[in-house]
Parts: sequence; structure tokens; C-alpha cells
Amino acid sequence: MSRSYLFIPGDVPRMLQNLDVFDADAVIIDFEDSVADHNKDEARQLTAAFLKRYTFHRPKLYIRINSTDDLAHCKKDLASIKDLPIAGIVFPKMNVERLKILESLWAKPIDILGILETPDVFFEVLSLAKNPHVKGFLLGAEDLTKALNIDRSQDGKELLFARSQMIFAAASTNIEAIDTPFTDVLNEAGLIEDIKQATALGCTAKASIHPNHVAFINNAFTPSQEAIKASKRIIAKSEQTQSMRFSLDGKMIDKPVIERARKLLKRAKDYGVL
Repeated sequence: MSRSYLFIPGDVPRMLQNLDVFDADAVIIDFEDSVADHNKDEARQLTAAFLKRYTFHRPKLYIRINSTDDLAHCKKDLASIKDLPIAGIVFPKMNVERLKILESLWAKPIDILGILETPDVFFEVLSLAKNPHVKGFLLGAEDLTKALNIDRSQDGKELLFARSQMIFAAASTNIEAIDTPFTDVLNEAGLIEDIKQATALGCTAKASIHPNHVAFINNAFTPSQEAIKASKRIIAKSEQTQSMRFSLDGKMIDKPVIERARKLLKRAKDYGVL
């Protein structure tokens, strides 16, 4: 599981060349919004040439293809990535109908991170989460607020329903719930608060459009040493007492708390802090 997903445009050579120095757990090479129509062929060719020449074990690499609404570009995207060493594709404007179209175009199994950015999809998220190819959701707040004809605020209150729907559906099938990028690049305090909201609600990761945000995201989604210590004590007491229900520091501990502690320690090990 990744903590940070960094978008980089597929038509900028210097960004591709440096994709492994940004410290993001995953990089999404973009063929869609950040690439102008007249540069999309260049992005495909540049990305394919680069990834066929260089191999990366970290970060995980994904490619955001164009939506099936733009069928010509979508088909070209799929043709250009069929032999590339990537972890999966990021699928914009995903809903049930568009996913069916994508699966009809792409016979080969591949992991899909679906961007939730249209109002209709939030009434289909559970069905999408059960699709075996869908390994995670990514909230697309900019397109969503545009579709709703509302402004995106710094406190993000207008995103609560969307975030919650995404998180509940993802948790029900144990897939990733990736929060939307924070777009105010220079607002460090706003970024930190936005990350706090995402972690508090249950997002498992966060996307970014700027490398400077990656360290903040990684830090927030990495278990703290205090949390690791507390989880170790819970597991130790459970093993010592051979019980799933006991008191520790005046607090009652039961099975859900013990399982949460085990999950936290696993994440800490995955992220190299245990």
C-alpha cells in the first residue's frame, strides 16, 4: 500500500527523468488533463521510450489514461502502454458504464485506480469497489466541484460526502482510498490541515500535483513512533494474557483495538519505520 501518489505530466522529459527522486511511493504519469491535445502523442512516445529503457522498483508507476469519453485518445493510450512495466492505470471519470467500455477495450488484466469525479459515481462506488480489477479510488475534487457548480473551499466541507462515500466503499472491499490533491502549492498550513482531514476520515493515501507536498503526505500517513510503541504494548499484553479483552493503562482493550494495532504495525513495517 502506498502513502503518496504524485502526478507528473507525460510530456515533460525532466519530470520523467527525476520520477524516482521525488520520494513518492507512487508516481502517476499523466496523459490526460496536464497534457494538451496536440502533445498527447508526444507524451505517449516519450513515456514509452523512457520506461522501456529504464526499470524502477520504486516508486510504483501508474499511467493516467484519457477517459473513454475521449475514445480516440483512450485507445491510443492503451495501445502505447500495453507492454510497459507499470503497476496499473489511473482511470478518469470512472463509473460503471465507462468501466465496462474500458474492459471491452483492454482484454489483459491490469490494476485500476479509478478517479471519482462525477456526481453519478458516488451512487455506484460499492459496485465499482467489488470489481476485481479496481484496486483503489482517487477523489477528483476539482472536476467534481466544477460539475456541482460550487467553489472548492480550503476547509473542504463540500467534499465530506464524497470523501465518506469513497472511504466506506473502499474499506468494505479492502482497496485504497486516495484523497484528492491539495492544489494551493504554496499554502503549507492549508496542506497540513487538508491532510489531517483525510487521515481522520480514513483515507489510506493522498495524491499530489507538486513534489513539495510529498514529504508532508508521507509523514502524515506513516505511523508515529508513539503509535507504534502503543500498538506493541497492546499486542504484547494480548499475547501475555492470551486474551482478546483486557485493561491497559485504565482503558478497556478488545478485539477491534488489537486488530487495529496489528494493522498499524504492519503499515509501519511496510513503510520502513519498524
